[in-house]
Amino acid sequence: MVLSLMEDGGRGIAEAELPAVFAFLARVAEAIVATVGPDCEVVVHDLRKPDHSVVAISGHLTGRHVGAPVPDPELLPGEVDRFTHDDLRRDGSTAGGRELLASTVWIRNPAGHIIGAVCINLDVAGLRTARDVINRHLGQDDVRGRPLLTFASSIPEFARLAVGSVLGNGRSERHHPRGADRIELVRRLDAEGVFALRGAANAVAAQLGISRASLYADLRASRRERPSADSEPHAVPAQSAARTRRRARPARTVDPAGRPAGS
Repeated sequence: MVLSLMEDGGRGIAEAELPAVFAFLARVAEAIVATVGPDCEVVVHDLRKPDHSVVAISGHLTGRHVGAPVPDPELLPGEVDRFTHDDLRRDGSTAGGRELLASTVWIRNPAGHIIGAVCINLDVAGLRTARDVINRHLGQDDVRGRPLLTFASSIPEFARLAVGSVLGNGRSERHHPRGADRIELVRRLDAEGVFALRGAANAVAAQLGISRASLYADLRASRRERPSADSEPHAVPAQSAARTRRRARPARTVDPAGRPAGS
């Protein structure tokens, strides 16, 4: 990263002030590296002297020292003034192949010309490796897309853990959502396949403090709200469908599409 000076249109730094400014920035460089750690390097450049522009350096990522020249032709007089803003978060690498994130802050004179720079370099290889390891182990998918694992030892415990998992933070005890919130909860439980377990519908209804009929109503409502590609209900066992037909009371028959599989 690079730290820049007077980018807000201020008066710039007069020649006579530069020694004090560079001395102050050298202390800032030491403070930054002491705070960030050994994967950081801060370099202060006097760009009026490109052959030995480095006037202060803290950190050891690039192996340079005070008196080293500018690292890039872009920093030569006549070229560097093409930068109108600080050059922040640029990817780079050392001669040895270390990946760097670099930022540069420009120091300007009263005429607006760039005469110095503070450059902050950060070795990000370790951070990227750590990120990749974390992503491999924890994944980046939406949690709701993962299988629901409860390791329950009974159907009521399964229902309690499943509801708590969907609600988040294990909130299931004495938490009875209503209306649209409850329909959304039922929809997510259905999407997780909770109702495919025989007896789960009754257990979930008891966990939510509602009747089985209310649970079926919420389930039908949640399935109506699904996109058409996902609107097919779970299959109802054949013997359950036969029992429904034998009742021959259409006005009170529960639509099989509203019953969770295996309920």
